[in-house]
Amino acid sequence: MVAVSAPSITDPVAIAERVVALLVDRVYRAPRERDLQDGIEHVLGSSGFRVEREFRLSARDRPDFLVEGCVAVEVKMSACGSPVLSQLARYAADRRVKAIVVATPRLSSLAGMPPEILAVPVRGAALPGPGLTL
Repeated sequence: MVAVSAPSITDPVAIAERVVALLVDRVYRAPRERDLQDGIEHVLGSSGFRVEREFRLSARDRPDFLVEGCVAVEVKMSACGSPVLSQLARYAADRRVKAIVVATPRLSSLAGMPPEILAVPVRGAALPGPGLTL
């Protein structure tokens, strides 16, 4: 097994963009969100990023991952619209979150996603695989 060193990226937007590039470069075959999260955790962890799963921002808010202590990654199998935006706004309100990545196999979940929420940059990752739908 080859040891992977942590990326030397410190800018939160650059980290978010690297996360997106890593995620869209793989094909995911995950019937459930939990399986998809497992695959994403493997991709991010093997890339050398410091990844915390189900990181508790508050009693109510736990992004699926917190990468390098500053990028919240939220995985959505099918949800979209106002509830997701409200959830992301709560993440953006936390001082530790400097960028957000929304990862989903459904392009419709990314439709209308703003480029930032509460001045926190948001990036979308359309995950390739059998589940990628319009």
